[in-house]
Amino acid sequence: MRRALWLTLALGALLLLAAWLSVALGSQQGEIVFEGDWLSALGQQSLHDKVLLFWRAPRVVGGALVGGSLAVAGLVFQGLTRNPLADPYLLGISGGAGLAVVLVHALPALVAGSGWWLVPVAAFTGAQAAALVVLGLGRSAGLAGGRLSVLGLILAGVVVNAFCAALMSFLLVRFDPFRLRVTTLWLAGGIGFVRWDQLALIGTLALVAWLFLRLQAHRLNAFALGPAGAAAVGVDAQRLLMRAALVSSLLTGLGVSVGGLLGYVGLIVPHAVRRLVGGDFRRTLLLTALAGALLVTVADAAARLMLAPEELPVGVLTALLGCPVLLGLLRVQLRARKGER
Repeated sequence: MRRALWLTLALGALLLLAAWLSVALGSQQGEIVFEGDWLSALGQQSLHDKVLLFWRAPRVVGGALVGGSLAVAGLVFQGLTRNPLADPYLLGISGGAGLAVVLVHALPALVAGSGWWLVPVAAFTGAQAAALVVLGLGRSAGLAGGRLSVLGLILAGVVVNAFCAALMSFLLVRFDPFRLRVTTLWLAGGIGFVRWDQLALIGTLALVAWLFLRLQAHRLNAFALGPAGAAAVGVDAQRLLMRAALVSSLLTGLGVSVGGLLGYVGLIVPHAVRRLVGGDFRRTLLLTALAGALLVTVADAAARLMLAPEELPVGVLTALLGCPVLLGLLRVQLRARKGER
């Protein structure tokens, strides 16, 4: 508990520092951050102030929300399935959310006739549909002592991702050139298209989802025993499984609606946190949210500054970091499977 407390304080301080530097650094110097007052800046109309207040600041907040949401979703999916490879991106859940958002973008009349809330709702719906399909296919691929098949989940995720990618490609080629470029950048992990009113709704929903999971943390710990073991200690495994999967899909949809298909965050962060403080959800939920927020905040700042004034999609950096981690995990899984034989 003492280690978890110190890690929480350290991650919180690092996140605040990273957010402050990310807002301040860029092609223009951050005079408001270093010399001025945020409140007084609200009344100013210069282009510099607008860049800081209405582009960089919401982008940093959005990146933190995306990272925290995807990391917590990955943590819960890994705990529910007892599968270290479970991740919203690898399982195709992010792909389902992305397809729903692209479909909304492909219908400009629908977007024009509704509010900005349509994108988060579409992302959540797509994520939930993909989660149900993947879990169903994973179970049908084979059970081993009540455990979802690792190979079945991977194959199901590949199928769902391929299907969603094919439909997204079809829709993208129907776009006009400008909308095609904007949507493609967003899919690659672009957090530059977010507004304060969107963040207010998304942040509220993400906080409610996290609080629900935190209140259920002791019950989620029972899934380490498997569904049968959880039921034996008085946990309604099926109901909790569906509720937790629903909430995790909500977090995935919220993350995708802001950051696009940002992969591997839900894979890397939970493993790092569990290696430091163990697998108790009462400790890992907050640490995972902070670590995910820190990772995406730093990655977004690096993507924006590495090739300035050009900009890399954030998903490129997270994929470069996540692919070696995935290969290492697959190697461990294959060794464990060979040892069981």
